[in-house]
Amino acid sequence: MKQINGKIINTNRTWPLLGKFCTHNNLFTRNKILFCDKRPLLEIGIVAYIVPEGKTFKTKKPILEVEKSVLSFSPGDVVSITEQGTASILWEVDTQHPALYVTDLCNSKCIMCPQNEGLSEHYDECLKLLDLIDLPKGHTIGITGGEPTLNMDRLVEILKKIAKKTPNTSVHILTNGRLFANPENVKKIASVEKIDVSFGVPLYSSIAEEHDYIVGVKGAFSETIDGIYNLGKYNQKIEIRVVVMRQNYKQLKLLANYIYRNLPFVVHVALMGMEYHGNAETNYDLVSIDAFDYKNNLFDAVREFVRYDMVVDVYNIPLCLVDSRIKNFCRDSISTWKKSYLPKCEDCKLKSECCGVFATSFTQSPHITPVLSTESGDADLQKG
Repeated sequence: MKQINGKIINTNRTWPLLGKFCTHNNLFTRNKILFCDKRPLLEIGIVAYIVPEGKTFKTKKPILEVEKSVLSFSPGDVVSITEQGTASILWEVDTQHPALYVTDLCNSKCIMCPQNEGLSEHYDECLKLLDLIDLPKGHTIGITGGEPTLNMDRLVEILKKIAKKTPNTSVHILTNGRLFANPENVKKIASVEKIDVSFGVPLYSSIAEEHDYIVGVKGAFSETIDGIYNLGKYNQKIEIRVVVMRQNYKQLKLLANYIYRNLPFVVHVALMGMEYHGNAETNYDLVSIDAFDYKNNLFDAVREFVRYDMVVDVYNIPLCLVDSRIKNFCRDSISTWKKSYLPKCEDCKLKSECCGVFATSFTQSPHITPVLSTESGDADLQKG
């Protein structure tokens, strides 16, 4: 998530503070976090201020003093400010990928997880956030972490609030699925009415020991498979997510066969390039593999899913790094604030269709090359 750090003035409040980021003091807007360089005449509805360095003023309300040059918030974003002076965007008003980040905590220790480890839960913040926003129609709301299901009751509370606020909203929960090995946890979520919930569950290998090694927990494969079956038993929508890395890229076709033969009820399979951040950066020599070097393995896996008439898409991999025959399966998927293009991409004929690269990754493929012609002699794979 986008965040900035600064100096807090006036800390006699209950933290964290939540409010809508504003650059104008509209008196009819409540719960505002106002960016300004002088105190307004009326402080109605203001929760806190964000001010440029050297522009503090007298007020009883909290002030976060920051470098103006690093401020990248937009009016309408919902911002959280901590007592330590960190301001984070919990909800981007203009994003095409709206999401609720509910917890830092996780019961897995994936060797390539891009998320920096933390110790906080954010369920309460997300419940308050839902009071401040209008849920966008026509968009799927993501719920992510950490592992969102670690506090199942609070997760259900969030789902019920979404359903009450905007009935029949689509919600996609990113989860390792392990806690759904207990069918009672599936029942809790399946009981929420007037909401369209789906689950994105990672499966990194068809070999239990390999999946457990990647996840960092012995027995995780068995728990995940049991969880997927329990979700299927309660007619929940399931997406299988496969992050491609050195440990599994040679087995993608084998995994495709496993999913078809054992999990034919899943509604979608996502084959995903890696974000080299967090553990993926720390363990770079262990997990790294250039998408250019596994393009044939990726093509074989996509072709296998097509042969089985299963819905499959490719995420987070630039078009110049995949076999041209599967470009129609590639999605422009990277979150807006993480998405970037290299200078060499400016003249690429496929830039408007390409997902680009993770700006958060500390390294990029040396094989990224602008496509200067869209003519191709290869026939595209066709979706069933």
